[in-house]
Amino acid sequence: MRNLIAWFADNHVAANLLMLLIIIGGVVSLPLLRTEVFPVVSSDEIIVSVSYLGAGPAEVETNITIPIEETLKGVANIKKMSSRSGRGSSRVTLQLDHGANIQIVMDEVQSRIDGIRAFPRDIEPPRVRHNIQNDDIIDVIVSGDTDQKTLANVARRVKADLLALPDVTLISIRGMPPTTISIEVSEFDLRRLGISMASVAKVISDSSVDISVGSIRSTGMGGTLQIRAEGRAYYEEEFAEITLLQQSNGTRIKLGDVATIKDGISERSFIFRSKGKPSITMETQLSPGQDVLKLTSAVKNYLEVAEPTFPQGITVTTWRDDSVEFYQRLEMLISNSITGLILVFILLVMFLRLDLALWVTFGIVIAFSGAFMVMKFFDFSINQISLFGFLLVLGIVVDDAIVVGEGIHATQRRGRKGLKGAIYGAQSLSLPIILAVFTTILAVVPLLMFQSETGQQARDIAVVVSGALIFSLVECLLILPCHLSGTKHFELPYAWYQKFLKFQRKVAQWLIDFARYKYKPFIEKCLRAKYLTAAIFFSVLILFTTAYVLGFIRSSFNPEIPSNMIRYSIELSETAPEGTHERIHDKMVEAIGGPGGIEEEYEEKTGLARNILFPNYSSFAFGTRIFMNLEMSSEAMAVIDAEDVMNGWQERVGEVPEAVEVTLRNSRNTGRRGGDLSFYVSASNDSDLEAAVERVKLEMRDIQGLTQIYDSRDRLGQELRLSLKPEAEHYGLTLSTLSDQVRLGFYGRIVQRIPRDGETIDIHVRYPLAARQNLNALREMYIKTPEGGEIPFNMVAEMDYAPVLNSPERINGQNIIKVSARMNKNIVSPYEAFLYLENGIFIDLKSEISGFAVIPDGQVEEQAIFFGEITFYLSLVLLAIYALLAIGLRSYIEPIIILTAVPFGFVGALIGHLIIDMPVSLYSFLGLFAASGVVINDNLVLVHCIKKLKKEGMKFTEAIAEGGRMRFRAIVLTSITTFVGLVPIMLETSYQAIFIIPMVVSLTFGVLFATLITLVLVPCLYDIKDGFAEKLSFLKSTDDRGVDEEGKEVGAAE
Repeated sequence: MRNLIAWFADNHVAANLLMLLIIIGGVVSLPLLRTEVFPVVSSDEIIVSVSYLGAGPAEVETNITIPIEETLKGVANIKKMSSRSGRGSSRVTLQLDHGANIQIVMDEVQSRIDGIRAFPRDIEPPRVRHNIQNDDIIDVIVSGDTDQKTLANVARRVKADLLALPDVTLISIRGMPPTTISIEVSEFDLRRLGISMASVAKVISDSSVDISVGSIRSTGMGGTLQIRAEGRAYYEEEFAEITLLQQSNGTRIKLGDVATIKDGISERSFIFRSKGKPSITMETQLSPGQDVLKLTSAVKNYLEVAEPTFPQGITVTTWRDDSVEFYQRLEMLISNSITGLILVFILLVMFLRLDLALWVTFGIVIAFSGAFMVMKFFDFSINQISLFGFLLVLGIVVDDAIVVGEGIHATQRRGRKGLKGAIYGAQSLSLPIILAVFTTILAVVPLLMFQSETGQQARDIAVVVSGALIFSLVECLLILPCHLSGTKHFELPYAWYQKFLKFQRKVAQWLIDFARYKYKPFIEKCLRAKYLTAAIFFSVLILFTTAYVLGFIRSSFNPEIPSNMIRYSIELSETAPEGTHERIHDKMVEAIGGPGGIEEEYEEKTGLARNILFPNYSSFAFGTRIFMNLEMSSEAMAVIDAEDVMNGWQERVGEVPEAVEVTLRNSRNTGRRGGDLSFYVSASNDSDLEAAVERVKLEMRDIQGLTQIYDSRDRLGQELRLSLKPEAEHYGLTLSTLSDQVRLGFYGRIVQRIPRDGETIDIHVRYPLAARQNLNALREMYIKTPEGGEIPFNMVAEMDYAPVLNSPERINGQNIIKVSARMNKNIVSPYEAFLYLENGIFIDLKSEISGFAVIPDGQVEEQAIFFGEITFYLSLVLLAIYALLAIGLRSYIEPIIILTAVPFGFVGALIGHLIIDMPVSLYSFLGLFAASGVVINDNLVLVHCIKKLKKEGMKFTEAIAEGGRMRFRAIVLTSITTFVGLVPIMLETSYQAIFIIPMVVSLTFGVLFATLITLVLVPCLYDIKDGFAEKLSFLKSTDDRGVDEEGKEVGAAE
C-alpha cells in the first residue's frame, strides 16, 4: 500500500485520470439509476383466497378455512399460518421461513388445495398467490356530473390507453362498481308456471352458449372447418328472448315474460366521489424494477394529449402524485446539503489552506460518484432511504479527507515540503484510515441480510455507505496526496485576499495554541485523576441509559412519516340501520366543504383560497366502510398543523355510535406493519379466551395515551339460522335441500360469467330485490319436496336470530381474538405499551388460564423481529470489528478502548433529543451509526498517534497527552464540520424534513459528545490500560513492527 500511495502521488496523470474516471462513471450512472419513493420490500407471504358468495362467516370458516388449514399442516417452511373468514370469502396467509423457496412452497400449497374434495360446490376456484405489495404512485381521476355508465366507459378507455404505454404496467380501478345482469323471478310466477328457480337457472345456462364443438375436414371448402355453437346472450334484450317454457298448446313463454331483467351496477349501495362529483379512480402502481419519474411523466404526457378528446363535462386529472413529494424531499435534501457543504468549506478555509479545503470538499464528489456506480452495478435505486444513506455517510467521508489532508498539511509545515511530505503524511495515516473504513463497512454489511420489512429497507443504506467509503478511501490515499504534493500553494494577487490570509493564519494558529496551552494541560490533569475521570463518564453513560430503558426519554420505533394526505376511515357495525353509511358519508363530506367546514375555516384564517389549501378530496363508501382522503398543499402544510385539521374534522363529524373502528391519520408509513397497538390472544377454550381479553382490555385503560380500545368481537353481527321442524321428515326434506332452495331464492345463482366491454359480468338469477329485503317473503316461500310437491316454509322450518362474529380469525389453527387500540405516540409508543402488558397482566394470565398466549401484531411484531435480527448481527459485527482492529493494531485491549467511545455517542444522541424535544426512533439509531463511524475514525487516529510516540521512547503518560495535542485539530475539525454541515437540515421546518431530523440530531449531537470522549476519556482509558499492562505483562501489546520509525507523528500542528 505504501508503494501504491507513493506511485500515485508522484504520477499526476494517473491520479487525475483515476479521479476523472470515477467522476465520469458517477455522472453516467446517475441518470441511469431508477427512482422510487421507498425501496421495494420483498414479501415472504403466500395468500390462499377462496370466494364463497352468499355464505356467512361461520359457514366460510367451517367449510373452507378450517379444511385449508388442516390440509396445509406439515407443509415445509411455513412459520406462521393465519386466517380470516368473512362474508363470502376466506383468506389464509402463510408466512414462510427466511430463505424458503417461495415458488416451491406455492406449488406444494396449490397441489394440496387442489386435492381438497370437501369444499362446497358453489365456491369460486381457490387462488394461491405470492403477496407482492405494489406502491400506488399516481392516481388518474375520471369525474363529472353524469351517469355511472358514461364514467365507466371513459375510465376503461383511459385504462387501456395507459396500459399501452411502455412505462405503465399495473393499474387498479376504484370507484367502478361491478356490472351485473340480474334476472329476477318472483315466487308467485314460479308457482304459477310450476317451475323452480333451479330450472330457470338451468334454462339460461343451456340456452346462452358460445363453444367450439370440434372441427371437420372439407376438401370442397378448402381445408379444415371449425364447428362452433354460438348463441350466447350479452345484453338484456337477448336474455329476454330466451325460451323459458314451451306449453302443450305450442305457446312459448320467454324469460322476459316472467322475469325482470336488470342490466346495471351492483345493488349494494356504492359511493365514490371526488370534490363531491361522481368519479372513478385509477391507481397507477409501480412494478418491481420500474422508475417512478418515468411512470408519472408518461401518465401526465398522455393526459395532456388526450384531454381534448374526452366527452364534454368529463374531467380527467391526476391526484396523489408521489413524484411531487419525491422531488420536494430531494430538493430539500440537496439544497440543505449544498448549504452545509458551503459552511463546511468556509470552516475548513478558516483553519486550513484554501487549496487543501477545496480538495477535501471535492473528495465528497468523488466518493458520491463512486457510490452512484456501485448502486447502478447492483441495481439499487435513488429513493428516500438511499438519500438517507448519502446523508449518513457524508460526515464519515469528510472525516477521512480532513484527517489525511490535515496530516499532510502538518507534515509539510514541519519541514517535509512538497511531494515528500504528501507521501509521508498519507503513508503514516494509511493504517488507521483503512481500518476505520473497513470497520464501518463491516458495521453495515449485516443490513444486507435483514429480512424484516424495516431491515430490508435499510439495505439501500448499506450499499450507499459501503460504496461511498470505498471510493473515499481511494480518494484519500491515491488522489488527495497528489493534489497536495505541490510546493506552491494557491495564491491571489489581491490585497483583500492577503488580508484574509493573514486573518486565516491567526485563526489557525489560535486552534494550535489552544491545543498546546489549554487542552494539553487539561488532559494532563485528567490523566492524573484518570480513575475519577473515567468514573464520571461511565456514571453519565449509566444514568442516561437507565433513563432511556425506564422510559424517561420518549421513544417511538417507527415514527410516522408525515404526508400531505389526511385519511379518515370509519368501519360500521353490521347491525347498523339501513342508510347509516350514506348519512355518515355525507356528514364527513359536509365537515370539509360545507358551511362552517374545514375549507371555510382555514380560508379565513390563512387568507389563501380553499382550492390552494386543499386541492382535492375524495370519498368512498361501500358496505360497512367509509373512506375519505383530504389533500393538503405544500402551502397549507407550511402554515397549518395537520393535527389541528384532523381534530377539527373529527369534532365536526362527532361521535359515531354505529362505528366499530375509526382511523384518522396523515402518515405515509402506517401500513400493514405500521399503525398502533395490536396483538392476538389465544387460550384453550373460548370462555377462558373471552375472560382473558376482558381483563387485558381493563388493564389497557390504565395506560396513559391509549384510546379507542376494542377487540374483534366488537364486529358482531346477526344472522338468521334455519332449522327443520319434526314434520319435515314426513316430506323427505333435509336441512341441505331446504338451505339449497332458500339460497337459490335469496342469494341466487351465478349461472354464467360473460366478457363484455372489457369486464367480466355475472349473470345472476334470484328473487326480486323487494322480496329479498322482506322477512315475510321467506315465511311465505314454498319448499319443493323430492316428490315434486310444495310445502309452505313455516310448516317444515323455523328460524331464530343469533349473534355471529363477522370476521373470525385464527392463527396456527387456534381461535384468537385480536385486541387493538389507538394511541397518542407522543405519550406512549406501541412497544412501550406492549411491554407494560407483557411484564404485568400477561404474566398473571399465563399462570391462571390454560393455554393463554399472546402473539404481537403490527408495529410491535415488526419491532420485535427487527431487534431480534439486529441483536444477532450486532454481536457478529462487534466480534468482526474487534478482530479487525486487534489484527491491525496488534493489540487485544486497544480495540476495546476504541469501541468504548461508541456507546457515549448514544448518550450524546439522547441529550440532543432532549434538547430538541423529540422521541428516539429507528432513524435516530441510523444517525447514531454514522456518529459511530466518525468516532471510531477519530479514536483510531488518536491511538495510532499515541502508539507511535510510545515507540519513539516517550513515557506513557507524556505520549498520551502529546498524542491528544497532536491530533486535537483533526479531531475537532471533523466534529465541527459534521455538526455545521448538518445544521441546515436540523433547522429545516418543512414537513418533508420531519422524519430526517431525528437522524441528523443523533449524528450531530452524538459526534459532539463523542469528541469529548475521544479527547478526554479515551486517553484516560489508555493510561489505565498501560498501568495494568505494566503489572500484568500478558496484557501488553505486541511490538508495533509495522509502525514507521521515522520521527514524530506527522499530523502535528506545529
